[in-house]
Amino acid sequence: MKSLRWLAWPALCISLTFGPALAADPPANPPQAAGQEAQDDSPIDGDALKTLNRMAETLATARGFSVTMRGTFDVVQDDGQKIEFGERRTVTLSRPGALRVESQESDGKTTLVTFDGQAITVFNPAENVYARVDKTGNVDDAVRHLVQDLQVRLPMALLLVSTLPADLDARLQALDYVERDGLTPVPSDHLAGQTEDIDFQVWVATGDPPLPQRIIITYKDDEGEPQYRADFSDWKLNPEVPAAQLAFRPPDGAERIPFLVRVPRTAAGQAPDDTSQGTSGQGTSGASGSTEGAPK
Repeated sequence: MKSLRWLAWPALCISLTFGPALAADPPANPPQAAGQEAQDDSPIDGDALKTLNRMAETLATARGFSVTMRGTFDVVQDDGQKIEFGERRTVTLSRPGALRVESQESDGKTTLVTFDGQAITVFNPAENVYARVDKTGNVDDAVRHLVQDLQVRLPMALLLVSTLPADLDARLQALDYVERDGLTPVPSDHLAGQTEDIDFQVWVATGDPPLPQRIIITYKDDEGEPQYRADFSDWKLNPEVPAAQLAFRPPDGAERIPFLVRVPRTAAGQAPDDTSQGTSGQGTSGASGSTEGAPK
């Protein structure tokens, strides 16, 4: 039996911009007025953009939210076959400075990531070890530091930051309305869009609040064009959750370990002199993954 190649590869990544129109008829449009031809040739559908912007503004301006994400992602094997792996994440966010992400992968591995406005902690329950790095600021600061600097795996990271509307606006190259979907948990508007490096689809609840119900991301520049898929449930907008309730409390016997740097290499294969390993606050050890969803 061949061994499967498992890679923790980028997911919401979101680069969050969703893909080209699918084979479905959008709602009928009113008759075209004279002089509108050039406008109608735009790769971005105006109604779809309004829906996407409503979703982004709702998430970005909320005092906080909690949601469960059931995700699956493809890992392309050496022979080209795609193998699907799964995960479930419960995210609780309280702005300005509290975040808790509890995750379980399909192989049973669990991980906890927390931020309390003063420090970021990554906990590996299986080994009862945690890494902690000082980081003051808000959730936006913590998410960027987690993903870009510490390289902690955090799918759908862009949905957590207050700059979501601006990030989408900067990346979006095409957007279409697909259909009104009645098979999602609540009736949803199905949109498809593109950025430079991904295609995406998003299902946004038609009522209030306009929250995402499902997202599919296709990494079109990666070999085999793997996908990340996430279904959202148990949305709670602006819940009354004390920040202290989201903070990490080490269980009995838990050992603190240092974050480990993933040292960048020069062209000559040497690590830069100013990059160290095994220091508290650099990379992760025992409770980590690869970069996912970095807001760039």
